Amino acid sequence: MKYIRIAAYVLAVAAVLGAGLWGLISGTGESQIPPTPTSNEVTVQKWVRSVTVQVLINMDKYTRPLTWYQEVTATGEKGEWKVRYGDWSKDPERVVVAGTGVIVYSLDGDLPGTYILTNAHVVEPLVNKASLGSRYAPLDLYDLKDLEIKDLPPSIKVKDGARPIAQYYFTLPTEYAQIKHTEDQFYTVYAKVVDFDMALDVALLQVCTPQGQPARVWGLPYATFRDTGPFVGESVWLCGAPLAIPFSIDRGRVNQVRLDLGSDGEIVWNRQVKLDIATAPGHSGSGIFDERGYLIAELHGTLVYAGNYIRGGTLAIDGALIREWLLWRGWAFIVTAPPYQGAPYYKPSQ
Repeated sequence: MKYIRIAAYVLAVAAVLGAGLWGLISGTGESQIPPTPTSNEVTVQKWVRSVTVQVLINMDKYTRPLTWYQEVTATGEKGEWKVRYGDWSKDPERVVVAGTGVIVYSLDGDLPGTYILTNAHVVEPLVNKASLGSRYAPLDLYDLKDLEIKDLPPSIKVKDGARPIAQYYFTLPTEYAQIKHTEDQFYTVYAKVVDFDMALDVALLQVCTPQGQPARVWGLPYATFRDTGPFVGESVWLCGAPLAIPFSIDRGRVNQVRLDLGSDGEIVWNRQVKLDIATAPGHSGSGIFDERGYLIAELHGTLVYAGNYIRGGTLAIDGALIREWLLWRGWAFIVTAPPYQGAPYYKPSQ
């Protein structure tokens, strides 16, 4: 999950109002037993879980250490810094990029197949080969103290004169992502990236065969976009795979819309939807659903202060922007598909 660091002054205020304080002391306060979920809440919760998948990309990481030194002349003067390259690791480290996705189409007919929406930064290893590096053009690793991290717009810059402490690069065992729909799934499902946009931070995947051909997979539950965008105060559902652990279902509220935060050079963090749901890496690509089960946004980042995630600072892409992107990129059949018959909002007349 992408994050944005922000500078802020934090004022902590603890306050307990009279009746509430007396209730805590005397034990006469309101019951702390949580209310029983309504049948509609249970239905929507199960629905949100049914259209959520985990997106996994396996990579092999190779590293080599760097040793910096200065030669000293007979007069004691130090020369320029030189580097001694260590050996590349013989056995690569397996690294897994984990995110979340939402099934947005799974029908037979003229355009059969199953399509999944996620973040572009989740599948970046598949669409941006420069992000992998190579043995002959490796990526540099710097100590955190040698990085300048700015807040708004978010950016990371290497300080002048800083020297990398190691180098690394990745290789891909396969050119496709793997899709996990259940926690105990023992079989492999492949999906290829068919479209993406780094600025908006969206990507569209299609379930495919191991050879990369569209797979004859359809009939799965799929989400439908709401016609209107999110609004402040509405209750929402989220399902994702925080810390790569599938699946966690959470509920919260929208606390801000149309929030403009600038650009980090890749993603444009403007017209953001902000939520009060706590999230973590691995949640990237999670769908945000309204109380009826409609898809209204897609999570892709969170605000960070002093290295800590800010509760109430989860950022999502407005679903209206994603719908517009799908229409203009030639995926109108996804936006205009009839609602899945098992969806909470489905009406037989549809």
